[in-house]
Amino acid sequence: MLRRYRTSGFTLIELLVVIAIIAILAAILFPVFSRAREKARQVSCLSNNRQIGLAIMMYTQDYDDQFVNTDANYRWFQPLFPYVKNEQVFRCPSLPDEGYPTDYVLSGLFAHGVSMSLLHHPSEQIMIAERAAGSPYDGYHPWPADGVSWTNLDAYVAADGHNWMVDHIAQQRHNGGSNYTFADGHAKWLKWEATIDPEPPGLHNPDQVIPGTTHWH
Repeated sequence: MLRRYRTSGFTLIELLVVIAIIAILAAILFPVFSRAREKARQVSCLSNNRQIGLAIMMYTQDYDDQFVNTDANYRWFQPLFPYVKNEQVFRCPSLPDEGYPTDYVLSGLFAHGVSMSLLHHPSEQIMIAERAAGSPYDGYHPWPADGVSWTNLDAYVAADGHNWMVDHIAQQRHNGGSNYTFADGHAKWLKWEATIDPEPPGLHNPDQVIPGTTHWH
């Protein structure tokens, strides 16, 4: 008597079920993996911020507690080259190379050789932010053009009408926020809203100083 044996394998329906389960798992896990990769880039960028902050602190120690003094042909990051391991610290891993020399922007308060002794709250004063994608600028001015409209973010405009704060600074580079370096050298991730809380200029210029017109006091 012949016996029939069922061959092992999946039926079409079983295969479709397996494929559907894999698709569901992929839809769930891919965003998780994407966030994890971005978190790693965020940490790498934060390390860049810390190294830049440390480089600036070493620079000030060598130059009588004065921050960098730059002009149109001598940018803020150039005097820091001797103090960093390599120039890659000026590159954010989350921003594709756009051909600009740095992916970070320096507050204009620190671009003209100001003395560290004049800072009232260095641990609460943002010194470096991340450059907005597509922005060709390596600095920003955290003070209003008219010198009086401090709480109006729209007043922080350049002569050509673009906004020094909004157009220069990346607000959500990493997981809804960006990395910032403070005037005492430490760095941290913050949401944009926290940097201008409770109102502009917030942590970008807590003493509301305008270089050349307002004295540090």
